[in-house]
Amino acid sequence: MEVSVFELLAAAREIQGTDYVDGDGIMCGKRYEKQTAHMIEFSSLNGKDGLAGKNRYHRSFLTDDGYRQALAKEAKGEIRIVRYARLNGSTLNYKISREERAAG
Repeated sequence: MEVSVFELLAAAREIQGTDYVDGDGIMCGKRYEKQTAHMIEFSSLNGKDGLAGKNRYHRSFLTDDGYRQALAKEAKGEIRIVRYARLNGSTLNYKISREERAAG
């Protein structure tokens, strides 16, 4: 299994109890389920989604349908996806965020 430096740091923060991301752990079981295809880290813009406090980061491992729902929430202005990765087996292939492309 291939693990990035980001994943090692995230796992270390989780173990220490100092992780800035709520929700799914970076090495959680959902990541390894066959139907899981995406990982997002997002912030809640309205604090009403029940998943994360306003402006708090939340991580979710999602199926294709779950990812489409997250994109719809982002289009409505309910969340802002901060980090995205496509799963290739259990390996996370990170994509450049809109903010990184704009700064680029």
